[in-house]
This record gives sequence, C-alpha cells and structure tokens, in this order.
Amino acid sequence: MAQDNRKSLRTVLEAEIAIKPIGSNVYGTPMLVEIENVSKNGIGFICDGVLETGNTYEASLKIWTDETLEVFLKIVRCDQVGNRFAYGAIFIGMSDVDAGRIETYQTILNMKGQE
Repeated sequence: MAQDNRKSLRTVLEAEIAIKPIGSNVYGTPMLVEIENVSKNGIGFICDGVLETGNTYEASLKIWTDETLEVFLKIVRCDQVGNRFAYGAIFIGMSDVDAGRIETYQTILNMKGQE
C-alpha cells in the first residue's frame, strides 16, 4: 500500500469551481471540474482541461454554504484517466478563516458519521 503523505484529512465535497490562469481578467466559461476531495491544504479534482503541473491558477470555489472562496491553486499532480485528467493541487495563501470553514465541514461530517 502506498504511503499517504497528506498533511490534512481529505473529505469528499460537493462544490463548484472555476479556474483561470493567474493574471487573466475574466473567468470565462467555468472549467467543468469534479471535486474528488478537499482538505484545508489542498484539493483533488478531475476535469477535461489541461493544466500544467507546477503552475498556479486562480480559482473560485463555491462551497456547501453557498459561499465562494477565492483561492490560488498550485498543481502538484496530474494523472491522465482516459481522456480526462485527475489533478492534485495545494492551496497557496488560503486564509485561516477559509481553512477553518473546511475543517468545520469535516467536523460536522464526522459527528454525523458520514465521512
């Protein structure tokens, strides 16, 4: 079994995300993304679009509370899955308040036994 080097607990999250290159003025059509899991440190997702490993992107992440978190993602992993791509990204400069929202969601799921 492979060693899990993640710093934080990952949780499945139903959310929407729109990704754009840093410096772009508009999001345009949001990239269709299926979020696999999220933690206070990063996110795993699958999409059709090609993103460069090592590059940082601006993202607008709509979470379960209908709030939108404006975050920066650095792509650290990319695996091709058929004609789609599975990405792992870390959050860059996420505020403690926003990271706390994710931890609160994980705590609620644990209390409900739904994780």
